[in-house]
Amino acid sequence: MSHSEHNGLVSRKVAEIAFAILLLGFGVAIIKGAMELDTGWGGSGPEAGYFPLRVGYLIVIASLALLVLEVLKTGHGKALFSREAALNIGLFALPLLALVAVVPFLGLYLAAAAYLLITIGLLGRVNWGISVGVATIFPLILFILFEFFFRTPLPKGPLGPLLGMH
Repeated sequence: MSHSEHNGLVSRKVAEIAFAILLLGFGVAIIKGAMELDTGWGGSGPEAGYFPLRVGYLIVIASLALLVLEVLKTGHGKALFSREAALNIGLFALPLLALVAVVPFLGLYLAAAAYLLITIGLLGRVNWGISVGVATIFPLILFILFEFFFRTPLPKGPLGPLLGMH
């Protein structure tokens, strides 16, 4: 095996098999949902579940073909990405997950400011002045857009009462 086959965290073959299984589940879910509707041809044309059922079948067939082809391949294949790339993805994903987790407590605007400060300032190693500026201005723009132009209130957390909004 070549160096690239040993140095990766996940091989392309494993990723393709995982994707085929995920796609298979998606196809089965579509079929299950379509089966709750009429799937035949009515007097005025196709019933509500007609096309989703057939699309679900096509997705299941394609995913099974992909799964069989990948399982039959010999060897593990080249690495999909290295440990360093996985670390970089994790360093990006963890703050994003934290953002989603803290929105109910801090509101979207404070959570977005913290997320931007962490990802731009700490992870991106951008000048702190620029990082603080972006982390302040972007949530402010979001606030103005959603609250005043779109008239769609977003979660404000502790800022709501401070701004006289609920």
